[in-house]
Amino acid sequence: MKHSQQPTTDSIVSQHVDAPIDDPAFHLDVLDELSYDADVDGAVPLASDPDNRYPYVYPRDVASITRAWLTALRHGVRPDACRNRIVEAARFLIAVEDDGRWYQRYGLDGTDQSIYRQEDNVAHGIRIISHVVLALDASDDLESADEAFLSDAVECIDAAVGVARSELYDANAHLIESTTSIHEGAIESGYTLWVNCAFLAAVQQAADALDRIEAAGRAGDVARTENRAGGVDTGALDDIAERVDELRSLLEPGIERCFAVDGTPVPRRYTPDGERDERPDITLLAPAYFGLEEVFGEHIERAGERAVASLQDPRLGGLQRFRGFHRDHDVHQHGGNGPWMQYTAWHAQFRYDRGEREQGDEVLLTITGHADAAGHIPEHLSTRERFEQFVEQEWDTGMDFEKEFDNDVLRDVPFDRIAEELGHMRTAYNEMAAALEKRDVISFAAPLAWCHAEFLTALLKREAQS
Repeated sequence: MKHSQQPTTDSIVSQHVDAPIDDPAFHLDVLDELSYDADVDGAVPLASDPDNRYPYVYPRDVASITRAWLTALRHGVRPDACRNRIVEAARFLIAVEDDGRWYQRYGLDGTDQSIYRQEDNVAHGIRIISHVVLALDASDDLESADEAFLSDAVECIDAAVGVARSELYDANAHLIESTTSIHEGAIESGYTLWVNCAFLAAVQQAADALDRIEAAGRAGDVARTENRAGGVDTGALDDIAERVDELRSLLEPGIERCFAVDGTPVPRRYTPDGERDERPDITLLAPAYFGLEEVFGEHIERAGERAVASLQDPRLGGLQRFRGFHRDHDVHQHGGNGPWMQYTAWHAQFRYDRGEREQGDEVLLTITGHADAAGHIPEHLSTRERFEQFVEQEWDTGMDFEKEFDNDVLRDVPFDRIAEELGHMRTAYNEMAAALEKRDVISFAAPLAWCHAEFLTALLKREAQS
C-alpha cells in the first residue's frame, strides 16, 4: 500500500496539527461540540456545524457515532459520558419515529427533512437502539434502567424489524431491497452489499440486546402487552426475540449465497433485474465494518483488499467512494472526485482488526495530514483540476442535477426542499471555487462528526493492540 503523503512512522499526527488528534478524548470533545439538545427529546449530534451545509441529524451518522461511543465506553474512556450520550441519541430516535420507519435526516425539532429514500436508515435505527441497551449493560445500569424507556426501545426494535420483514425483504431474492442508502444515487438501487450487511448487523445486535435485557431480569418490565383476559403478558419479549431471529435466519443464508460465493469477487450489489455489479466501491468494506466474519469468512479480507487497491487516491491518499467516471449516471462527483475521510478511517480499522498496526498508522497519518490546525477532519477533498472538470462536465451542463435529483431515488417531497438543497450545493461550489484561487486542494465540511467518530473507533482499535 503506497501513496504520496508521508512515510510510515510510529506517529499518527502530522506536524501542522496543533490539537491532540491522537487522543480519543479530543474526538469525544468534538462530538460533544456538535451535539445539541433536541426540541422533541434527547440530545443528538448534527452532521457538522449548523452553519455548514448539513444542519441535520442523520441516523446513519448517529449510528456510527453511537458505535464509537460504545467502543469508548468499553475501553474505559469517559464511560459515564459516553453512556449518557448514547441514551440521549436513542431518545431522539424513539421520539422522531416510533413505528420503525426512520428516514434520511431530521431537524432538531424532529421534523423529517429527507430527500432520498435510503432504506438502510431502518437498520441504523435498530443499531442505535441496540447500542443503548448494550451501553447500559456494559455500565451495569441495565437492571436499574427506566422501565418506560426500555419498553419504548424494545417496541421500536420490534416495529423496525416488522418494517424490514414486511416491506423491504424480498422473499424471492432472499435479500433486502433498497433504492438508495450510503450513496444518494441509483448506484444503490437493487440488492446492495451495504444495505444487506447493515440489516444483518442490526438484527444481530438487536438479538444481543434482547438477550442482555432478559439476563438482567428485565423481561417482565418491557414489551408488556394486555392479553384478551385483561392481564399482562410478560412473554412479549420472547415473541419479539423470535421475530428478530426469524429475520436474521432469512438474511444470513441469503447474503452468504449471493455475496460470499467461492471463486467469485464479492459484488457491491445486484441490480434490480439481478445482474451482478462487481465494480469496486467503498461498500466492499461493509462486511469488515459490521464484523460479519461468521457469514463472509475469508471473503471479508478479499473484498477489503480489493476496495483499498481500487479506490486509493493516487495523489491525495485516502479512499474514494467509487471510481470517478463522470458519464456513469450513478456516480456523483460532488465537486470533484477525491478521498473521503470517514471511509479512509474504515481502512485504518480494517488494518488494526488484522493486527497490521504499521499500515493502520500510515492510514491515520494520511487523515491527520488533511485535518486543519485545530484537528478538525473534513468530509472529503478535491483538487483544482478535478473541480474545474466537474464544473465543466457536470455542473454547468446540468448533469449533476439530473444525477442528484433523479426521480427514481427521491421521496415524495416538496420541490422547495430540493431547491433548498440545490442552493446549498451552489453555495458550497462557489466557496470552493474561491478557495481554489489560492490553493490547489480543498476540503468539505470540517469538522464532520462522522469522520471524528470513525477516527475515534480506529484509535481505540489501535490502542487495543498495545
